[in-house]
Amino acid sequence: MKKISKWFAGTTAFATLAGSAVATVAPLTASAATKIKNPFPVTYKSSKKAIKGGTVKVAEVSDTPFVGQWVQALSQEATDADVEAPALESLFWTDSQFKFKKGGPANITFNNSNKTATITLRKNLRWSDGSQVTAKDVEYEYELIANPAYGSSRWTDSLADIVGLADYHAGKAKTISGITYPDGENGKVLRIQFKTMRPGFTQSGNGFFLESAEPYQYLKSVDPKKLVSDAKTTTRPLTTGPFRVKKIVPGESIAYERNPYYWGAKPKLNGVNVTIISTAQAVASMRSHQYDIYQGLGNDQYKQARRIKGYTITGNQALYFSALYFNLGHYDAKTSMNVTDRKTPLQKTDLRKAIGYARNTAQVLQKYNNGLSVPANTTVPPIFGKFWDSSVPGYAAAQNLKRANSLLTKAGFKWNSKKTFRIDPSTGKRLTLTYLARSGAANSEIIAQNYIQQWKKVGITVKLYKGKLTDFNTWVSMTTDPTADQSWDFTDGAWSTSSEPSQTDLFSATAPFNFGHFASKRLTSLLNATNNQKSLKASYRVKQFQKYQKYVYDTAFVIPTSYSINWIPNNNRIKTYSSAYGNNPGGTKGNSWATMQVVSKTLAKK
Repeated sequence: MKKISKWFAGTTAFATLAGSAVATVAPLTASAATKIKNPFPVTYKSSKKAIKGGTVKVAEVSDTPFVGQWVQALSQEATDADVEAPALESLFWTDSQFKFKKGGPANITFNNSNKTATITLRKNLRWSDGSQVTAKDVEYEYELIANPAYGSSRWTDSLADIVGLADYHAGKAKTISGITYPDGENGKVLRIQFKTMRPGFTQSGNGFFLESAEPYQYLKSVDPKKLVSDAKTTTRPLTTGPFRVKKIVPGESIAYERNPYYWGAKPKLNGVNVTIISTAQAVASMRSHQYDIYQGLGNDQYKQARRIKGYTITGNQALYFSALYFNLGHYDAKTSMNVTDRKTPLQKTDLRKAIGYARNTAQVLQKYNNGLSVPANTTVPPIFGKFWDSSVPGYAAAQNLKRANSLLTKAGFKWNSKKTFRIDPSTGKRLTLTYLARSGAANSEIIAQNYIQQWKKVGITVKLYKGKLTDFNTWVSMTTDPTADQSWDFTDGAWSTSSEPSQTDLFSATAPFNFGHFASKRLTSLLNATNNQKSLKASYRVKQFQKYQKYVYDTAFVIPTSYSINWIPNNNRIKTYSSAYGNNPGGTKGNSWATMQVVSKTLAKK
C-alpha cells in the first residue's frame, strides 16, 4: 500500500561489498543509528521558462519486469506503484505531515460521537473513459480485499474494525452492513460505521479504511478468480489521475497520454513514458541522457550518478526500514491467521538474537552506502519523530560476535569437538540454516556470502536456498504464498511503509505481509494499544509505541537492519521536481504529475 504498505526485497539496500575489506571498517556505535541526515535539496526549480507540452521520460531501475497490477487491492509490489504513479491518484490529499487535507478527488470527515467517517467525492471525478466515479466504486475496493475469492493479500485486523466487514470476509454476510450510501450507490457520498474511533484516523495510511476506488461497472463481470490476470486490471485499466494509459508493453514500459476527463487542471505535459531498465544499464543510461527521471537507483550507484552533468538529485528521509525476517510458521488462508508452529531451532529467541548480533550490517552500511543508509534500531523509522524510540539498542549498530557466541551457548547450541560448527540440541546434528537471499544488485552475491562468513564465525552453518540467490518474483511467492516452498529459514526484506506509524498491517496475527508468521498474545496486545481509544491522547500513544519497540527488540522475531534516504536524479530540463511529502510538493498547485513542465524539447546535458 502506499496507504497500506509497499514492500520489496531489501538486499539492494546494502549496496556494494568488496571481499575482505569489510573487516577493516570500524564498527559504528549504537548512537549512529539515530543519525540520518538528508544531504540533498528536497526541491529543484529551474530558472528557465517552461515550454508548452513535451513528454517526460522516466526510468524505473529494476532487474525484474513490473507486474502491472492496477487494482490496489490486488497489487503488492513497490515497482508497480512507481510505474503507475502518473495515472493513479489517492482519494484524499495530504500535507507534508501525512495528515488529510481538503482539495483532492474526495474529502473525508469524521463524527466521533457516531463513530462514522463520511467520504464525499468530487462531482466532476471521473474514470479515464469518462464514466463517473461513484460511492459504489469506493465500496468495491473493500469487497475486493475482504472477499477471499479475489485472492487479495490486503486483509488485516485493522479493516475488521469496520462494522460488518469481518462477517463479509468470513462469508457470513452478502453485503457490508457498516458501509452505506446516503445518496445511493451511484451517488457521491459513502459513510463508514466503525466499532471504535482510532487515533490515526486523520493520518493517511492508517490502515483502518481504504484510500482508493475501483471501477465497479467496468470490473464486475470479471470472474473473481481471474480478475488478477484480466486485461482490465493489467493492460487496459481505468484510472483517475492526470494521465491515462496509451500503451503498455507488459513488464517493460508504459506510455501515458493526457487524461481528458481528469478532474483537476489540464496536465502541462503531452505525456509521460516509463521504462524498466536494469541496474547494470542505469548509470550508462544517465551518462547518455536517455531519461529525465531515474527511480530505484541503488545506493552503491550514487557516487557515479552524482557526478553526471545535466542532473540534479533531490531527496528526503524515506518512509522505510529493512529487516531480517525469520520463518517461524505459516499463514492459514482459511482463518486468515498467522500460526507460529514451524519446527525450527529458530523458535529459540537467543538463536535469533545471535544471528542478528553476528552480522556486520553496520560495517556494510557505513562504507558502501555513501551515507544514504544507517543502522536501524527498531521497525519504526525516525521520520515518525516522537513515536520512534531512540533508546532501543537494536542489533545492527555494531557487530558483537562475543555476545552472539554467549547467546548460542546459553541456548544449548554447543560447539563440535573441533570447534568448527555448532550442534542443534534437538537433532544432535550440525546446526544448519537456509538463507533466502535475493538477486537484484550487482553485489548481491558478495553481500550474501559475506554474511554467511560472519555467521560461520560463531558456528552457525548457513547455506543459500538451492545454493544460489533467488530472483525477485520467486522471492515474492515464497514469502507471501502459503502454498509455496517454505524450506527457508530467514530472509532480508524491506518496507516502504505507510505514512502512519501503526504497524498492525505489518506484524499482526492476521497480516498476510507478516511473512515471518510470528504471533503472540503480547504482540497483539501491544499493537492494539497503539491504536485504541486511550491512544487518542498522544502522550499515551507514544508510551505504547515505546513498549512495542522494546518487545520487538527483546523477542527478535524480526531484526531491523537499516533506515534510508530516498534520492532521485532528475534532468535539469524539468521546471520543478520535488521529493517533498504530501500533495502540492515544492509549491505546486495540484497533482505534481499534472503540474510538471519542461524547459526544453531535449534533455539537458549540463
